[in-house]
Amino acid sequence: MSLRSLTSSRRIRDIFGNTTQLLRLVWQATPLYLVLSLIVTGVKALLPALMLVVNKAIVDLVIANWGNSDLDWQPFIDLVVMRFALSLLGGILNQVNLYVSQIFNDKFVLYANYVLLEKAIQLDLAHFESAEFYDTLSRAQSSGISYPQKVVKTITALFGQALTLVSLLGLLIQFNWTIVPLLFFTSLPSFWTSVIYSGRRYWMMRRETQAGRLSDYLKQVLTQQSFAKEVRLFNLGEHLLREWRGIRQDFNSKSAVIAERYAKMRGISGVLVSIGFYFAYGWTLVRTVAGQISVGDFTMYTGAFSQSQELLPAILQNIAQIYESNLYVSQFFEFLSLKPQVIDAVYAEPFPQPIRKGLVLQDVTFTYPGASKPTLCNLNLQIKPGESIALVGLNGAGKTTLLKLITRLYDVESGMITIDDIPLQNISLPELRNNIGVLNQDFARYQLSAKDNISFGNLTKRDNLALIEEAAINAGANRVIETLEEGYQAILGKMFKGGVELSGGQWQKIGMARAFMSNAPILILDEPTAALDAIAEYELFEKFRALTAGKMTFFVSHRFSTVQLADRIVVLENSRIVEVGSHQELMSNKGLYAQMFGLQASSYNL
Repeated sequence: MSLRSLTSSRRIRDIFGNTTQLLRLVWQATPLYLVLSLIVTGVKALLPALMLVVNKAIVDLVIANWGNSDLDWQPFIDLVVMRFALSLLGGILNQVNLYVSQIFNDKFVLYANYVLLEKAIQLDLAHFESAEFYDTLSRAQSSGISYPQKVVKTITALFGQALTLVSLLGLLIQFNWTIVPLLFFTSLPSFWTSVIYSGRRYWMMRRETQAGRLSDYLKQVLTQQSFAKEVRLFNLGEHLLREWRGIRQDFNSKSAVIAERYAKMRGISGVLVSIGFYFAYGWTLVRTVAGQISVGDFTMYTGAFSQSQELLPAILQNIAQIYESNLYVSQFFEFLSLKPQVIDAVYAEPFPQPIRKGLVLQDVTFTYPGASKPTLCNLNLQIKPGESIALVGLNGAGKTTLLKLITRLYDVESGMITIDDIPLQNISLPELRNNIGVLNQDFARYQLSAKDNISFGNLTKRDNLALIEEAAINAGANRVIETLEEGYQAILGKMFKGGVELSGGQWQKIGMARAFMSNAPILILDEPTAALDAIAEYELFEKFRALTAGKMTFFVSHRFSTVQLADRIVVLENSRIVEVGSHQELMSNKGLYAQMFGLQASSYNL
């Protein structure tokens, strides 16, 4: 088999490649309105042929009674009423179809978005740290809602067009069966042109995914508040605007080349369609003049051929559209096919309540996907219940990575982390995370109410205002909220109307309050005081010991005044634990910790 025939058969197979999966998705979204849409389309599809039959009867009746003074008008009235009824039914079905289509579209868009977002929240953190993932997500978001709708609309239209064509061909076969292959052969070039150029445009769009994401990112930089200050201070506006425009113009140029070639081929195939129509028209005219068919037959057959001539290319064009849309829909299902790696065990165990033995790291090694060397290598450490651990080391030593492993945002590459001798992978994932309170340095700043920002730390207590206020007091966030006119109902950030922007330190207090909402036995604080001033930091750590009493606490900090509060300090260097001990023990060892402490202390003595 030749390469060309292989390519052709592959295109034909791909035309309906995702249709079964897509129809299943549509059925799950809105089965009732899918069925209603098909019924309305089916009934509408039969009207053109019925109208032609009635028109033929009227024309033949007029000619038969031409010049008849003693005319019986009842047959005329019956036919006109029948034609009016068909016309009225068509109008009613059009309005019903508009209503059904709108409801159908709304329901499907809601469901498709829900499915996409549901998949997004199931995926691992590793996915969101991959450029390839964002390409896949971008393609799914751009094509995952509009193109599935297009496929369903096109299939529904195709169903109606097929019924109409069958009814029209039934009329044409009465005239001469050779009309049918003439219709098909003159329409095929237009169909194949659409298939070929749809594929070319799809692959061009797919290759341009990353460039498209870059242009979208530059647009965000030019329009979002977080970049506005620097864009103006460094006069970046014109430069970034030129970069954005260059990317879009390059895309438009490539698109124009494909559009130009497509237009030429469509023009050529359109000539073939016209030749076919006028050949059949002339043939019908000759037979009518020869008296072989009536004038009514002439109007019916030419009308049927004319409508079929329009309908068949439209059907083939819709099939080509399904092919193109299926290419884009495949990107939606490509995203839905992604699988998380961090998942619950088949027989997950509950989180130990209370923790009796502690948390143990046994020869833990971890390498980020795509990295050439491990971020953590052969870590061994035992933490007792209620013990506080400070993680210290230079940037990139693996402190935050270790916390990600404890919370199972990633799974260890080798070795094991256990709580009371239970491997983390065997503990129910929701229970594990419910029992670990976390405040990251890059904590989320939700552009929602102050109440939401704090209560997200423990959704089960979202309506417990007393607990929310207590958490805010413990974090020092209550003084921030007291300055807001709407208090805990105030919208934070400037994204929505009436929102109030906070300083970095104020946001961090809100984030701390979120962490303190949790009654979890394990607390993780990654640079908890990075944005706080010296006074706020002192006040926070006055309460810190009381708030963390009885909890296993991990915190990362570059401020050694904070680090000294820990029961033990773990020092990481070059992916390994190099020192463990209290502040006094590590200072007397005169190792890396003592060196780092001395350098920081000397900066205060300048």
